[in-house]
Amino acid sequence: MHVDQKSVSSQTHRIPYTHIKTGGPRICFMFSGLGYTYEKPLLYYITMLMLKHKIDVVQIHYTYSKELMTKSTDEIADVMMKDIDLVLQDVLSHNDYKNIIFAGKSLGTIPLIQRVMKDEVYKDAVMLLLTPLLTRSELFESLLESTHKGLIAIGTRDHYYTEEVYQLKTNTMNIDVIENADHSLDVLYTPAESLKALETVLNGVEKIL
Repeated sequence: MHVDQKSVSSQTHRIPYTHIKTGGPRICFMFSGLGYTYEKPLLYYITMLMLKHKIDVVQIHYTYSKELMTKSTDEIADVMMKDIDLVLQDVLSHNDYKNIIFAGKSLGTIPLIQRVMKDEVYKDAVMLLLTPLLTRSELFESLLESTHKGLIAIGTRDHYYTEEVYQLKTNTMNIDVIENADHSLDVLYTPAESLKALETVLNGVEKIL
């Protein structure tokens, strides 16, 4: 296994990313949340799961202010894709991967749902949507139209949760709803239940790898 710390530059700033190489034919691009970064439990263990299956991992280290969340869904997607696209192009132009997986957490699910999943280039990619912002109607409607294979994981105490999430279950998209879990998929003040929630999500991811 080899770890590269790299970066790409836009006209205004630099976007660093970590590329963990296993030598396998598959890759997982990871889009973190606003404050939920790659060392937090969910993304850390999903990274470990990818490496177990010899799947390369790219963690994109973008940074945005909280003000971004006040913008419209499409504006957020456009801002983030300017950075994300630079990383995708840099990685995919220098490597020959047979299969692509995308894993997004919270904020990271916005460009994933609104842009990546609508791009014909990535029509066969597997999508891992961790605590997506389902109360944003544009995201929910986009997911209703999607035919991607993947997993949606969300807790019932997440402020972005809606009971309508079950409408998104298809033959190719699985749904894991975690009872009493919050936006971090933690069950508050109950460490054992939080670990069970993490295990449930990891098992769900592993089934579709």
